Amino acid sequence: MKPDDPDPLDDLLAQWQVPQAETPPDFRREVWRRISATEPEPGWIDKLAWWLLRPKREAFIVAAAIVLAVVWGLTHPPQPEFTPHDAYVMSVSPFDPHHLDGRHP
Repeated sequence: MKPDDPDPLDDLLAQWQVPQAETPPDFRREVWRRISATEPEPGWIDKLAWWLLRPKREAFIVAAAIVLAVVWGLTHPPQPEFTPHDAYVMSVSPFDPHHLDGRHP
């Protein structure tokens, strides 16, 4: 077959028409019912994740975490690395490892 020769299938394809079928009125509802029937029931972890990952709940969770972090920081202040007594002993002791490193409190 030469490149200039017409393809005999071109005429057949030009004549072909898509058959029109009437879909029942509840077709979409039935399709979605069948899809949902094949999916397994979500477990409790999936339900919890779905409940937590709502935008309003996400904002509330972030705000609650920030408030809890601030409250925790205010009620549990960081302890100093050295007490004044320890700092004095380290500063005068030639054998203290911190004094030997040259690190002073």
